[in-house]
Amino acid sequence: MEHTTHTAMPMPHQNLLAGVNRRYRTLIPLTLVFIWAWFLWRPLFDLQTKLPWDQSSKSNQTQNDSNQTQSTPISWEGTKDIFDFPPIESEAIKSICDDVEWNSTLVFTCDNSYGGVGNIRNSVLNCVRYAISAGAGLVIPKIILRNSQNIMDLETGERTTLDYMFDVEHFVESLRLSCPALKLYSTEGDIPNLEKSSDPISVVPESLVEGKSRDGSAALQNSDQWRQQFYQWLEQYATNNTEGPIIVYVGRLFLKYSVYSDGERFALEFGEILKVRSDARELATTTLHALIQAYSLRVNLTENILKNAFLGVHLRTEKDAMNAWGNPFWPFSTYKAIVAKYMEQIQDPSRPKTAVIYVASGDLNEVGKFAGDVKALNMTVTTKDNLLTGKDKEDLEKLVWDQQALVDFLVMPMASDFAGLGISSFSWNIALRRHFLAKQKNFLHIDGPRMFEDEFSILYGGGKDKYPEYEACLWP
Repeated sequence: MEHTTHTAMPMPHQNLLAGVNRRYRTLIPLTLVFIWAWFLWRPLFDLQTKLPWDQSSKSNQTQNDSNQTQSTPISWEGTKDIFDFPPIESEAIKSICDDVEWNSTLVFTCDNSYGGVGNIRNSVLNCVRYAISAGAGLVIPKIILRNSQNIMDLETGERTTLDYMFDVEHFVESLRLSCPALKLYSTEGDIPNLEKSSDPISVVPESLVEGKSRDGSAALQNSDQWRQQFYQWLEQYATNNTEGPIIVYVGRLFLKYSVYSDGERFALEFGEILKVRSDARELATTTLHALIQAYSLRVNLTENILKNAFLGVHLRTEKDAMNAWGNPFWPFSTYKAIVAKYMEQIQDPSRPKTAVIYVASGDLNEVGKFAGDVKALNMTVTTKDNLLTGKDKEDLEKLVWDQQALVDFLVMPMASDFAGLGISSFSWNIALRRHFLAKQKNFLHIDGPRMFEDEFSILYGGGKDKYPEYEACLWP
């Protein structure tokens, strides 16, 4: 979203109060000031239109003031986007790119990313990483849209641009700063000498790796080994055409690359080339502001994880998830089983204590059920749908299902505690981002039911579906 500053044109001086009684000359400016202040601060007074299951009130907020900081030490005035950050200039990424032998005739396209934000984010990052390994240019990746009428239909074949979820300008500038040798093209049509190219060829990068992990993803290996295997594969398509580019269509990349094979610093910084689109960032800022104000949370916004504020819950029980995961081998394939574990976490005396639960879910009926279940524990449930009002609510509703989840994707990492599912890339992404702030470094419990646990987050899973690939192959 671009913001344009307009400079007001000077107006001829007029005495607009001429002829008005002197007493009213004073009253009119005061009235105008009051009206201006009302619209400016209205979100603080008109906080929310409650959903039927939301019984929030400031009086039911039971916080221990002795363990808390002063309320919101930084001003919200004029702060529309606290989730913004500048393009990244990473020395860790530069060092990798500087060691690559670049091939000016080779260009990758990656137009097969689909699913929710966790899936798409990881797929796009993997695409960029494989392009760097090959020394190839890259057409800015596209995204496959979910069926808006049937959220279970993920692979519609209908593609859209990267700005569907992410800030493209930030993506381009971050790669220019951190990997300047990587040539980016807005579209395939922008590739030089495209008319002289041979037919595009397709590859699934992990298929070139001899060793595979349990689910067929690439075995742990460094990028130099993959590059050698890739060029051995590419030789079979060598032609006498030396003038045109070689276009390679890359298949979907999800849990397919060992993200720590380039070192921890690279892994931590590489994900910052992707930044959520600006309108979702602004809505997330407003949501967090409304959450703090609605429940009189006394927090320190300079902290990445807010103490004594709210429990974040990923209630991944929407019909697309239950359709994909509902099998007798996975112990958390029902709402009942998932919520039972979440309620145990709420009551666990070793976990951070809060009175508010912020829920990420695309099904408000499921949220209503959950609110009823935790009511006996004196917990209040809220969501972005409840906290946003007026134009902000309208702007949220203009976004499609997966775009709305971007708001939760930004708010949730700031939760005092987090509960999610070990089969969800969204939950894993939140937990891994928080884990790098944790003192407790040993967290993985492959046998479940707590597949992941540190002082900030718990992910529940186990049984047949253990998914260790999330730890190894998901960019934090």
